[in-house]
Amino acid sequence: MDLALGENLGITTGIALSYPAMTKLLASFVALAIFAAVARGQPAVSLLIDDGYPSTGSINLVPILADVVAKKGTFHFGSTYDTYEADQAWSTSTFGTFYRHVVSENGCKWDATEPTQGVSDLGECLATQSFATENGNTFRGHNTFWHSQTPSWLPGSFSASELVDTIIPQHVQQEIQGMGASVTSWDVVNEVVGDGVSNGMTALQCVQNKGDWPTVTADGSGQPLVTDLSFIYAAFNTAYEYAGSSTRLAVNDYNTGGQDAKTSCVISLIQNIQENTNIPYDRLAIGFQSHLTASTGGFYTKQALASTFSTLAALGVSAMITEMDIEVASDSTAYLRYQAAIWGDYLDACLYASNCFEFINWDPRDDLSWRGAAAAATLFDTNGNPKPAAYEVAARLQNYAAGKAEPCATSSGTSVCTITGTGVTTTGPTTTTTTTTSSSSGPTGCVSAEYGQCGGIGWTGCTACASGTTCQDLNAYYFQCLA
Repeated sequence: MDLALGENLGITTGIALSYPAMTKLLASFVALAIFAAVARGQPAVSLLIDDGYPSTGSINLVPILADVVAKKGTFHFGSTYDTYEADQAWSTSTFGTFYRHVVSENGCKWDATEPTQGVSDLGECLATQSFATENGNTFRGHNTFWHSQTPSWLPGSFSASELVDTIIPQHVQQEIQGMGASVTSWDVVNEVVGDGVSNGMTALQCVQNKGDWPTVTADGSGQPLVTDLSFIYAAFNTAYEYAGSSTRLAVNDYNTGGQDAKTSCVISLIQNIQENTNIPYDRLAIGFQSHLTASTGGFYTKQALASTFSTLAALGVSAMITEMDIEVASDSTAYLRYQAAIWGDYLDACLYASNCFEFINWDPRDDLSWRGAAAAATLFDTNGNPKPAAYEVAARLQNYAAGKAEPCATSSGTSVCTITGTGVTTTGPTTTTTTTTSSSSGPTGCVSAEYGQCGGIGWTGCTACASGTTCQDLNAYYFQCLA
């Protein structure tokens, strides 16, 4: 599991931590203190689910995703899963109708797959892959090299040459060869770029800035160990040799996606890997983890993501959203709508890019989230019910599949981005028609709070709005109390 809190367009919260395991596995790890960015308020946002797309009921993405694939060629939409998750019945149902692509959250990491040096144990990794296959899902691999969640015999006191020439290639071969050619992509190296990087650094400097094993020893002394990028080349060369012919091989990292130093470093690293391994660019990828917060500076804009994805497309490199979750300050309607808008913007950035074919949501529901249930960071609540973001995701997929134009950046707020009743989006200052009545009558004396529904076809609830807000006609089916 991986953590990133709040870097957007070069602005960071100052906190960028790697979380060594899911909370359910913390008994064998030292807990880290995670400080969420303090939200500075949330804008009123415009969503497709305000514009005629379903916002209640069950969601079946199977036919919608089939239409997306028909239009895009390839697209995988899914989430994490491990066989020991609670509520297996819910998992089976949801990975049958909503998530259609599986990543093992912990079962394919080094500690699980090679607990004893030289002895491969792919039991949990293969079991997760089998779950995917049984439910009609595809499967991606995470990960073959990470400085965290290593087995007890690592880091050990091995020399640089032992790591580069034997230990890393042996592990990568055992895992990738053992999992077979059908894996859609692998995170070959995970979180290898530092958080203190600056523009103009070389790929080596970007990795050395991380300050973690194996560029330094694991004893905290800062003593150099592997002094070049040979450990990364060893991992990629081996992965390329044993992976399927269409499997994409990724560098996966957090706090990336925009026009900033760390994203530039990751792009520089993928170019360096290609130059030193001769792996074709069309087999390489960058995974943008996208652990976000619904707050100013807590996510990248759609425009920033689109620009970065375009840069990679020019190289022939794939872009992937690999670990999407969005922490909210509260589970109020306003924050859940803000979360839905951000989710929708990230999904759009991937859908409408020519080189983005995988979108992974990290943890399928709030009570399974590594960020804690209170963070409400996933698409389904603690009872397994879809949240507004889940409905918005379905709407964005359906909008794309129907060949409609890309919506504007709805997370920017209605002052700059509004979805109209025709499905066309507008940017810039907008004027919204307000109304004090609806097409149905509501209870006398009843008042809807800000962001609450106040009218629309079939609406039988409150039609009056709280002081300071008015009932605004967003579409024939949904009027909302807005300031």
